[in-house]
Amino acid sequence: MSELVQRETHDALAMVGLNRPEKRNALTPEMLEQLHAALFELSRDEKVHVIVLYGKGEGFCSGADLALLEKIKQEQDFQSFARAEDLLQECVKLLASAPKITIAAMHGFVLGAGFDLALACDLRVAAAGTQLAASNVRLGLVPDGGATWALPRLIGLGPAMAMLLSGEPVEAEGAYRLGLVHKRVHAGRHLEEAVAWGQELARCCWEAHAAIKRLARVDPRLTLEAALKEEREAQKRLFEQGSPYRALGRQGN
Repeated sequence: MSELVQRETHDALAMVGLNRPEKRNALTPEMLEQLHAALFELSRDEKVHVIVLYGKGEGFCSGADLALLEKIKQEQDFQSFARAEDLLQECVKLLASAPKITIAAMHGFVLGAGFDLALACDLRVAAAGTQLAASNVRLGLVPDGGATWALPRLIGLGPAMAMLLSGEPVEAEGAYRLGLVHKRVHAGRHLEEAVAWGQELARCCWEAHAAIKRLARVDPRLTLEAALKEEREAQKRLFEQGSPYRALGRQGN
């Protein structure tokens, strides 16, 4: 099996690279299998606190492999389509729910399923000129990796509907103004900046990060009272574990 997803670990930070640059990292079932395996293992690695997802070559990810989609359609091989869809959704769930900070380091094109993967991450860094789009509608399809759920929660229903219904790309600067991107950086510096940010975060208390991530992903329909209860229970666990005293600089909150 060729190495379509590359992985390396530096202390508490792991880097996961989509490695199909000749196809702008267009996703295939084999590629998604390798990505899922990498994310699954890293999500359970107690030494890893931060995962940076990035793309090799000239872009982050251009979405699903269109030639493969056309082949599947012509052959009516809907089982293969469902398998790829399952793998994509499992990758999205791992990025969103793993007790690690996940960062998307983006450049070039971030389209379709690639956009879904980026949205699933906790943080997003984009190089100048990056194009982000929920481009599925331009193929007569809907997002199937969580964009219809995540995008309205990140930027609001109005801007999200414009992106979802049109499929038009938003550049890094515009995405930053919308709150879709947390940091926009000079061209070519997306990975460097994401890694530096990840290393800084990895020095903090990972138990607190994991608890914050879980709490922030709680169903937004919960009442304030229920959310406060969840926070209080998490705080109690962390305090009893002595987590505040293991944080960088041993500072309080």
